[in-house]
This record gives sequence, structure tokens and C-alpha cells, in this order.
Amino acid sequence: MTEQPLSVLDSVAAARANVYYALARALDPPKNWRAGLPQLLAEALATMPAPLPELGERLASHVTALLDDREQVAVVHAKLFLGPFEILVAPWACFYLEDEPQLMGPTSQYAAQAYADAGLAPGKQPQDTPDHVTHEMEFMYYLAFSLATTGAAEWEERQVRFWREHLGLWLPRFADALTHAAEHPFYNLLAETIGNVCALEADELLKIART
Repeated sequence: MTEQPLSVLDSVAAARANVYYALARALDPPKNWRAGLPQLLAEALATMPAPLPELGERLASHVTALLDDREQVAVVHAKLFLGPFEILVAPWACFYLEDEPQLMGPTSQYAAQAYADAGLAPGKQPQDTPDHVTHEMEFMYYLAFSLATTGAAEWEERQVRFWREHLGLWLPRFADALTHAAEHPFYNLLAETIGNVCALEADELLKIART
């Protein structure tokens, strides 16, 4: 999925779309960070309730400082999410939702089916399993983007269902695990930001579900 210009019917959904896109890009390997990531983070989170605007500015400052020398943060990213010997913070939903985690197991298949039901075909060269944290954040971006540009209620319903049945059950635990790993100030701050987004999302989607 790629960031797209928004011609919006729903500005709140557009703001949420941008937040998910920005967080997904912040979780990418640092070698893949683009020069515009600091601005993306700051602008996306600036529209959210406190303390997210401040956290966005702080994240942007960290990324700006790291862009010219990414080696150290790249090593930390690998240690956190890739291994090779031990992964400190599993980036796959199955590790939080299954007693015996299995890549491409039922949790991954749930995510893949949700993507397919929303009209997203699998990529030709998938880089990771469907339940990877960046893929799921990109999916929330896609759902919010679709709501923002169409105004169709089905996209709001898909967001609520995916959060309540899946992402909302494990993303807060991912943020907690990243906090407890405490490997680098940038990722500590990113964990705090994701945790705040989770709390906001749970509150907002609960309101939608009740209407």
C-alpha cells in the first residue's frame, strides 16, 4: 500500500488514516526511512488529541537526528524485530493471539481474509506474513482512507470489526512489549505513541459501535 492524496468527505477518518500510515513507516527498517518521514509523523499526529501532537514532534526530531547515521538504530531495529537468535518484540499478531504461535496459521489467515474481503489482493512478492504489524497498520490506513474518500458506512463497519476482533486485541500488547524492551529512545517513544493511539482508537471505535 502506498500513501495517497486524500480528497476527503470525512476529515476525521482522513486524520486517522494518516496516523496509521505514519506509524507503519516509523516501524519500517531504518534503511527504508524516507527523508519526509519526520514531517509525516509530525503532521499526522498534530491533528490528534493530546499528548499525540507533542509525541509526534518528538518522534520527528528523533528521526531527523537519525536519518544521516542510521547504523545504530538499524541494529536496534533488527534486535527488536528480526533476530536472528532472539526476537525481543514479535511483530506478528499470532505471537499475541495464539497459545502456540504459528506463522501463516489461523491468525495470519484471519488477517489475509480481512484484506481480501476489503478488496485487497495479495502482493506478488510479499515481504512478510499478513499479520505483521506494519501490514495491519497499513490495512487500517486503507480502511480509514476508503471511509474518508467515499463516506460509505461499510468502511467504518470494517474498521470496527477488525479492531474489535483482531488488532485491538494485540496492538496494545505489542506497544507494552516494545516499552519493556527499552532498547532505544526512539522506539521507547514510538511505543508510547502507539499505546496512546490504541487507547484513542478503542474509545472512538467503541462510540461508533454503540451508534
